Amino acid sequence: MTLENHEKAPVHAGQEASSPRYTLEELKEHAEQLFSVKEEVLAGAFFGTQDKLFTVAEAHTKIEQFMKAKVD
Repeated sequence: MTLENHEKAPVHAGQEASSPRYTLEELKEHAEQLFSVKEEVLAGAFFGTQDKLFTVAEAHTKIEQFMKAKVD
């Protein structure tokens, strides 16, 4: 299974529905290639969502939110 690089670009409304969905493990394997982060960052961003499928765009958004989150 390979993840396609063109999916890294932001998607427009309606386009995401037809995008392939991947397990968290598949996304972790390609974290640096797709999101320029280590898999530990991806794990933190998706903490508590282990059994779901995500598009690359959804994962990218979740990682951005995680990286911008306020730390107490």
